[in-house]
Amino acid sequence: MKEFLFVRQNKKKWLGYEALLDSGNGKAEDLATAYQETLADLAYAQTQYPDSQIVIYLNAMAKNLHRLVYSPRVFSLKQVLDIFVKQVPRIIADARRELLLALVLFLSFVAAGVIFSVRDESFISEQLGYYYVRMTLNNIANGEPTAVYSGGKMVDSFLGIMYNNLWVTFKMFGSGILPLVGPIEYIKTNGLMLGAFQTLFFLHDVGFRSMTAIWIHGAFEISSLIIAAGAAFRLSTGWVFPGTYTRSYAFRKTATESVKILASTVPLFIVAAFFEGFVTRQVQYPLFVKLLFIFGSFSFIIYYYVVLPIMVYRRDSKKKVV
Repeated sequence: MKEFLFVRQNKKKWLGYEALLDSGNGKAEDLATAYQETLADLAYAQTQYPDSQIVIYLNAMAKNLHRLVYSPRVFSLKQVLDIFVKQVPRIIADARRELLLALVLFLSFVAAGVIFSVRDESFISEQLGYYYVRMTLNNIANGEPTAVYSGGKMVDSFLGIMYNNLWVTFKMFGSGILPLVGPIEYIKTNGLMLGAFQTLFFLHDVGFRSMTAIWIHGAFEISSLIIAAGAAFRLSTGWVFPGTYTRSYAFRKTATESVKILASTVPLFIVAAFFEGFVTRQVQYPLFVKLLFIFGSFSFIIYYYVVLPIMVYRRDSKKKVV
């Protein structure tokens, strides 16, 4: 290709990259794309027109883009909100199959835990441990079925629970490196335990009373666990099902997306730990207050992880059509 044709073909694109550099605050993905394409154009120019001014021009632009792409970025509050209000819901919409798979599998194992526990109550001890079950039965006999949440100092309980929740979440997410097998194992373990745990109270006629306490923190905690499992499934889909992308690029793409989904659950786990440490133990709260916590938490989960992604997906689809 003649040099003047090469310049004319790419001039508009390069001017756009110059504007991006002048603004100094372009989106990370736009800067990365500009950098990669500029490097490709520079390599071509160095091969075809080694003594041309266009090589100097592209080399300078590549250096400036490199500086913006790899320099530490200070995020404003608006940019952080943009990630959680626009980017994450869009990613969740794309990962809806993985999240739905995690939900269906988790509910299936919960149902299995309930069935096994009803058929054989010893299954509960196998899942929860003999001493924990014995302690819970003593609490039920004393008229305080959820007394396990009342022990210890509130701040210490909050910090300990938060650490445990986050540790379990990160382990589940990391299990996504083993496609399907890793996340399913964690889903099975936690699903069976929840089914056995909740059945224990119903078998001793305090099921509803226990639910109005447990699900104050459980709404966020269990929902976040399912979402983390969906993120783990998303992590592995890139290199198992790369589609039209190269396997390495597809894995980097889904890894980035899954990390953002996981990051969205961290505040939920922190709030769940706060509720468990400070609110669940307040057995004296009126029933309507407890239900307000429970249904308010589930309403937020449904809005952010179901309704908002649908809205963002439809809005983006309309833009593409236009």
